[in-house]
Amino acid sequence: MHRTHQPLKLETCTARGRGSGAELIIVEGDSAAGAVFNMRDRQRQAVLPMQGKPLNALRATDTRALQFPLFRELVAALGVTPMNRDTGEIGDITNLQFDRVVLLFDPDADGIHCGALMLMYFYRWLRPLLESGAIIMVRPPLFLITASSFAEPIHAYTPDHARRITAELTEQGAAEIKQHHHRGLASIAPGLLATSCLNPATRRADVMGVADAVAAVAVFGG
Repeated sequence: MHRTHQPLKLETCTARGRGSGAELIIVEGDSAAGAVFNMRDRQRQAVLPMQGKPLNALRATDTRALQFPLFRELVAALGVTPMNRDTGEIGDITNLQFDRVVLLFDPDADGIHCGALMLMYFYRWLRPLLESGAIIMVRPPLFLITASSFAEPIHAYTPDHARRITAELTEQGAAEIKQHHHRGLASIAPGLLATSCLNPATRRADVMGVADAVAAVAVFGG
């Protein structure tokens, strides 16, 4: 049975071009996109929601990868040209319309897989973006931990991280320790989403390079 894709809905921003501070944020689905859209900086942050997981760009044929809706929309939004396999020309990012591409996925196994698949796409078709440091991966908090003796909540990014924080709070004699598990970006309180995932000054993010893409290929490329 032929499988159709829902049209992607790019929400643009005002700023464009290198040096503008503009970034294109890729998220999983409409729920995450709605949450991010409401709290983003509309001047400098565009939002592109995925519909389902990205295609494995290493296993797919060139034709299928180049025609995949997400990748086509992404290339058009960025203003770049993917690698030409026939001529050997690498991807051209001369006219890149954003300073950064931000991968912002749910803090779970599916989100990790989506991030790896996107890195594999950039590695295969737009490697100059990885080489120039234009791809970043935001790390959303997975848990919010509170205690009656602490005014500010504490963020944990993995189950082990949450266990260690809870153990340390217990050793310090903290009372009423509570742990909230975020089920996805849409479940994160708007203010927390803005500070932990969207604000470049306060979010936890890593610049992705070729080595990160190679690591993703080693785990997920087969």
